[in-house]
Amino acid sequence: MRNFKILVVGFMSLVLSGCASYTSNSLADPWQAVNKPVFAFNDGVDAVFLKPLAKGYEAVTPEPIKDSVTNFFSNLNEIDNAINNLLQGKSQQFATSVGRLAINSTVGIGGLIDVASYIGLKHAPEDLGQTLGKFGSGPGPYIVLPLLGSSSLRDMPGRIVSMYLNPLAWLDDVSFRNIMVGVNTVDSRSNLLAKEDIAGEISKDKYTLYRDAYLEEREFEISDGNIKDSDLTSDLEE
Repeated sequence: MRNFKILVVGFMSLVLSGCASYTSNSLADPWQAVNKPVFAFNDGVDAVFLKPLAKGYEAVTPEPIKDSVTNFFSNLNEIDNAINNLLQGKSQQFATSVGRLAINSTVGIGGLIDVASYIGLKHAPEDLGQTLGKFGSGPGPYIVLPLLGSSSLRDMPGRIVSMYLNPLAWLDDVSFRNIMVGVNTVDSRSNLLAKEDIAGEISKDKYTLYRDAYLEEREFEISDGNIKDSDLTSDLEE
């Protein structure tokens, strides 16, 4: 049944990415009327629940332990990284992702210690949205997902596939799986606290700032950082 679901999601991703490729970047956010209320809801949930948890976690968790938790969940994503590096024809990065998974899962005690980085295997994150972008699929409309935040029509199916590729999804113990997902969420949110303070100093229009930052970051990731200076200048002028 799980394999069948993955095939269905994969098919959906191809269909949706085809739609996305015909959407102009100049119309990146045509669904603001829906996106903004969802963004406000997410922001409210974050302010009342998630952000205080993240601050508490940050305050009581020693840095070495916090780093180990981040390393553990990052290691689980190496399967997704490896598959998408392979699909994009990045053989060296594919080998790096497989090597990182093998080394950190064993010598690194289940991924708690990022031994691979110490020996020069640099993290090479890739996902299905980046893979579709590499094959020419445009981002399509910007979308704010309930609780999950910023996405796009192209990236949304990839987020679903990534969930299935994460070993946490393979756990039969639902209670333990939910606990692990919760810890991952709080740890990830705590890693954004410093960046959020900087963002608040840059702009008071939180919705626009988050939207533009997401779209530009995705463009940067898909192009592997090969963005023309003229593109950056035009973004600043806008």
